[in-house]
Amino acid sequence: MRNFLSKCWGKRRELGFVSLPLFFLALVFLDYAIRLVYRFLGVTRLLSWKPMVFTLCWALLLTALVSLLPKLGRRIAMGALGLLFALLAVAHGVMYNVFGHFFSFSDMNFAGDGAEFFDWAYLRLPKKYYFLIAVFLGLVALAICLCQRPRPWSRPWLRPVLSAGLAVLAAVPIGALSAYLTPEPIKLTWVTPYQASNEKEVYRIFTDANSSLKLTGLYQYTARNLAISLGLGTDRRSVKELDQFYEARAQEISGSNDRTGALKDKNLIMVMLESIDAWMITPEYMPNLYRLQQNSLELTRFYTPLFLPAATFNTEMITQTGVIPPASGVANGIYATNQYPLSLAHLFTQRGYSADSFHAWPPKIYNRGNVHLNLGFSHFYHADDLGITDFMQDSQLMKGYELFAPQQSQPFFSFLITYSGHGGYDEGAMDRAAGDHLEEGIALARKAGIQDTPENMGEYERLVAHILETDQFIGEMMDRLESDGMLEDTVLLFYADHYSKYVTDKEFLARLKGLDSSQSVDLYRTPCFFYGGGLEAGQVDKVCSSIDLVPTLVNLFDLDADRRYYIGDDIFGGKGGAVMFPNNGWYDGETYYDGQGGDPDPDRTAALSRRVTASMDTMRTDYFKHWEKAKK
Repeated sequence: MRNFLSKCWGKRRELGFVSLPLFFLALVFLDYAIRLVYRFLGVTRLLSWKPMVFTLCWALLLTALVSLLPKLGRRIAMGALGLLFALLAVAHGVMYNVFGHFFSFSDMNFAGDGAEFFDWAYLRLPKKYYFLIAVFLGLVALAICLCQRPRPWSRPWLRPVLSAGLAVLAAVPIGALSAYLTPEPIKLTWVTPYQASNEKEVYRIFTDANSSLKLTGLYQYTARNLAISLGLGTDRRSVKELDQFYEARAQEISGSNDRTGALKDKNLIMVMLESIDAWMITPEYMPNLYRLQQNSLELTRFYTPLFLPAATFNTEMITQTGVIPPASGVANGIYATNQYPLSLAHLFTQRGYSADSFHAWPPKIYNRGNVHLNLGFSHFYHADDLGITDFMQDSQLMKGYELFAPQQSQPFFSFLITYSGHGGYDEGAMDRAAGDHLEEGIALARKAGIQDTPENMGEYERLVAHILETDQFIGEMMDRLESDGMLEDTVLLFYADHYSKYVTDKEFLARLKGLDSSQSVDLYRTPCFFYGGGLEAGQVDKVCSSIDLVPTLVNLFDLDADRRYYIGDDIFGGKGGAVMFPNNGWYDGETYYDGQGGDPDPDRTAALSRRVTASMDTMRTDYFKHWEKAKK
């Protein structure tokens, strides 16, 4: 065997001509492998000519450029490109595993903060996916090993000329197909329809990562996504067009109703519950929150769409501003510099309220220390301010009770974000989030009789322990509010930042939620209810979402804001009743369209898509800065 290997190694020079074709083949193979594993996404067929043209030409272009380098440079370039695309393939798999969509460079706005929450369980991808990536890396490694110094040509200038010619030959079809899919110039109007089945629309908008990658292949997707994430060549409505949109929007919103001003001058404690899903609120797992829910004004068909990979921050911005944060074409810094005159904190302070926010995590995470001040809060209180010794344990938030429930003549608005429900739920450092409830949580989970793989059961047991800690905080807070006699003049709004997405096996999560499939719209169904403040207990069955909370609170507290500038609607009003999801999906209580083709109502899709796009462009353009100037 050793002699055989020695002979093969000795023949590398004779096989050197195979190196570049092998590298080309590896690039084509990886792209096809990704689209094969995720062939069920998007509307582009696996063997459609468009992604194949993009992929073959990009593979030829990269190979031709590599061929221009000397031997060492060629090996380094092959290794670097191979590693880059392998990492991108893993990133696409991880992002789809956790968030249901492929990686986008715009996700890097939150990469530093997201790394704080990384869990190795996120890397549980299909085994065949890792196998195919390993085959790709093997082909690249073989191409590197076979790479030799090119034999001298009688005409030395001919080899680089041929390589450059092949590069140009490959680049021309890429540009031509890109131009075909995005005919210019495009005149944007608010009646421009978006159709997920229209490949030109998918390519032009390029915000649906799943459909876009399936349409273009890995390499064109990477190039175009990077450009769009940097804000290059993206469609963006002007301030004037947004003015026109909001003028028409005035006819679409609900007016006053029997709940207008029902909570006027009451205190508000708004509690965003980290990862607390609807299936968790039971007498066994969360007895305190369950008691409140059973005696509350509950929104039984409430959904939380996720437009950003930073899911908590996504819902945080939506439920404080009424504006949908854009998925691409912006820098993270805009959240701390844009103007939000219609945010809840600004509106409450204009009414004479104090307004403060509370979260144990440091202010650098998502730049909350600056973002919350920009939203109109007087203070962002975190662990160091509150004397909290372990930010993972929600029960320690009670150290800030006198601050978030102040005994004062001035009414107050307090925004609290819990943490203990956060994943991952593997054994290790995150066990601290369970506080003193680890053994109790494991015992309760095992008592439930649920059976699954050891990995899933391990997550489930620790998840229960985490949420017991959150429930302890809720119980202690409510006991203090009741003993202080504050509930008559204070209403509490409890809602989740997102579904329990840190359960890594989505099919297992679907079973926990009582769903037939992890693709069900009810995966995004989350708890939301009002308690206290003199509100009569009951249930509201209207379909609504986190996007509707700000205009609802504006109506309930009779705050001074023109509700046309919110993309959602008053939940208690006569209009609305549809949830807007990313990638032009929507749900109206009867029909769920995931934006992946087969549109049941193109007119409705177009109308809801315009609202989402307008909201994102409102933030991209810092619209309210211009709006405030116009008012003056």
